[in-house]
Amino acid sequence: MSASFPNLLVSLLPRAVGFWRACWCGLLFAGVSLLRDQAEVTKEYQIKAAFLYNFTKFVEWPADHFATADAPIVIGVLGKNPFGDELGNIVQGRKVNGRAIVITAVVSATEVAAVDLVFVAAGEEPRLEGLVAVLHAHGVLTVGESPRFVALGGIINFVLEGDKIRFEIDTAAAERSGLRLSSQLLKLAAVVRRKN
Repeated sequence: MSASFPNLLVSLLPRAVGFWRACWCGLLFAGVSLLRDQAEVTKEYQIKAAFLYNFTKFVEWPADHFATADAPIVIGVLGKNPFGDELGNIVQGRKVNGRAIVITAVVSATEVAAVDLVFVAAGEEPRLEGLVAVLHAHGVLTVGESPRFVALGGIINFVLEGDKIRFEIDTAAAERSGLRLSSQLLKLAAVVRRKN
């Protein structure tokens, strides 16, 4: 019996080595894949994508804003898209007040007027300047991430406080767009700017 045990080990050793080699290769390739995905969408934009989805729960658009009772909430990304597929993945299959959520890229004033929430990435503010009046007139919730965003007429602006992502709100800009923001959302804001 003891003589056959070493022989058994010798016969199983190549299989065991092959098994562990396959496991390590699988982990290595999975790690490379995860690193590639993280490089495409940073943790910052994963968090901001979740915020955008949640903002839709705390905003009341004007009564005549949506064409039908079940029209989707359209989130547009103006210019470059720092979210990759993350924003689409977060909203997939979810509804807010019975409305599905659709993600779209926007380039022109016509496209911007057709969304319900628009995200303006840092560096895209010059494109926003000529569109603010159109956005307010169409009841679009504007969300940005640069120091100038609120000064340009934006409603919600992401700010970094240390390693935390917070947001500030300009309630006067929201009122110009005919939007009502929940008091719960206002309580969560780092800064709330009100008209004087």
